[in-house]
Amino acid sequence: MPVLHKRNLFDIGRWFARGFAPGMAAALLSACVPLPQAPGILPPPRPAPVQPGQLDSVAVGQSGIVSAADPRAAQAGAQILRIGGSATDAAIATMLALTVVEPQSSGIGGGGFLVAADAGGNVETIDGRETAPMAAGPQWFYRDGKPLPFAQAVPGGLSVGVPGNLRLAAQAHNAKGRVSWRVLFRPAIALARDGFAITPRLHKALSDWEVARLDVASRQMFFTVQGQPLPVGTVVRNPALAQTLEQLAARGADSFYVGPNAQAIARKVGTSAVNPAPLTTGDIAAYDAKPRPPVCGSYRAYRICGMGPPSSGGIAVFAVLKQLERFDLAALGPDSPVAWHLIAESQRLAYADRQRYLADPDYVPVPVAGLMDAA
Repeated sequence: MPVLHKRNLFDIGRWFARGFAPGMAAALLSACVPLPQAPGILPPPRPAPVQPGQLDSVAVGQSGIVSAADPRAAQAGAQILRIGGSATDAAIATMLALTVVEPQSSGIGGGGFLVAADAGGNVETIDGRETAPMAAGPQWFYRDGKPLPFAQAVPGGLSVGVPGNLRLAAQAHNAKGRVSWRVLFRPAIALARDGFAITPRLHKALSDWEVARLDVASRQMFFTVQGQPLPVGTVVRNPALAQTLEQLAARGADSFYVGPNAQAIARKVGTSAVNPAPLTTGDIAAYDAKPRPPVCGSYRAYRICGMGPPSSGGIAVFAVLKQLERFDLAALGPDSPVAWHLIAESQRLAYADRQRYLADPDYVPVPVAGLMDAA
């Protein structure tokens, strides 16, 4: 049962993953809608008849379930399960669909982590986080000897890392995929080509984030001529992204990291009107997703596992739970101020360790054993 944790870039190109070469839990959807008439021929994804947060109980335990931040992406993953795809296939299709419908947060322009477990309890994790350019150094986010404020560091090219999600997806698919790589792209291609409605969440991001207005293509697609975000419910089409996805489906993940696409990424980052940065085609070509050891521990009657460093999530979640294990939270109840105080304090302590010790283990020693020690 793979879980693909998504991350993305803070850059002008991330918004709609269309500045390249030409061309968990908001929705929990079941995967038991009738199969398409012809296996492998996928219609445009449509939301399942269940509402976000609900389950079709008939489906649970049959084909599986897909959870995603957007029901259209969850439906893309469910479609793959219905035609015989593996959970890994479904996770990849979900990520690709999020590229289209949640461009502010997810997709091929960013990075992620994959946590996968089989029926025997074996857990594998892959690190597909973005990597900084080779030119990046300790003063990368400094100006005149002072660190840049967050709002000034985010826009443009300076905060862009090499996207990792496609290398991650290719590695996972090679190991655990059942249906062809090309088929995984079909739901996302349909969404980009045929259109998707702007959600309240995307509309809020367009309203709140000035970075969304930096790119000409972004302004043309998501804003009125007066500079206002298009209303919620407006159907947007992204034919350039559809073409890019078609090329990636046909040529494989490597076509993202070398050739015209890599050149376009480097050029976009290096010529940004705000914070241009020296991300090179060599940086992009050298990227590779890395298998990492998971972090696992016991909580009450359960064995819990998560992504290890460079992610902080697995260790932080375990620390929060382990510190709360000795308290009877069920007896205190969900409305208990004491219970919420305990949870808040446990989170505070876990995040103090996170801030102090957790980093990229390729560059910084991370005391994983000590952080996971129940004592």
